[in-house]
Amino acid sequence: MKKVLVLGHSHVAALSQSFGASPTQVVDLEFVVCNEERYKPLLIGDELNPRLSERILNAKADLYVSMLGGNAHSIFSMLNHPQRFDVVLPEAPELYTDLSAEVLPAGLAMAVLARRIDHILRAMSAYRTATDGPMAHVESPPPIPSEDHIRKYPGVFREMIAARGVSPALVRYKFWRLHSRLFREACERLGIAFLPAPGEMQDEAGMLVERAWNPDPTHGNAVYGAAVINQLAREVV
Repeated sequence: MKKVLVLGHSHVAALSQSFGASPTQVVDLEFVVCNEERYKPLLIGDELNPRLSERILNAKADLYVSMLGGNAHSIFSMLNHPQRFDVVLPEAPELYTDLSAEVLPAGLAMAVLARRIDHILRAMSAYRTATDGPMAHVESPPPIPSEDHIRKYPGVFREMIAARGVSPALVRYKFWRLHSRLFREACERLGIAFLPAPGEMQDEAGMLVERAWNPDPTHGNAVYGAAVINQLAREVV
């Protein structure tokens, strides 16, 4: 059986939940969750925390997977801001743009996101350096389109949503796409395969299908995790 090491932050939970509940295993998965105190700080200089480096070295995996970061787009786009904004997505300019809001240049929005995820991309580079085995980065899940669901399960956004409300789904989708573009470009530079969100987990608008919603505002559930595991299995066949 092929061995896959999955190193990342909160989005790892969808895979671990699915893997633990599955009666059959198509790959042997090992999970390393960087949120744990023993792995902080994530980076020391330009290198991973030594405890992470040790886990990577000892894994002897057939595929090394990054699920580092993944929620920075939500930090900027989840809430209605006092000065409402929208952005024109360069690869899909036909998507509706709210011209009554401030329309941000896509380059500016990406620059803001890039600053937010700089330490994550540096960690991904350090992960790449820590092993010479095949590596892939898993795109974070697309946004949950339902405002009702987000209000019901606001998670860490509870107080801010109560004060500001939830931003339009399309704005959140556009920021997710810009965020993913930054990760895709980093993967190209680093020689890492970029695995997009599973197509069957996206609705006609590209957002997360209801059966994959987790009871929180930003994550996929075990159904989503199973779809990603199937993707990873195909990578190591």
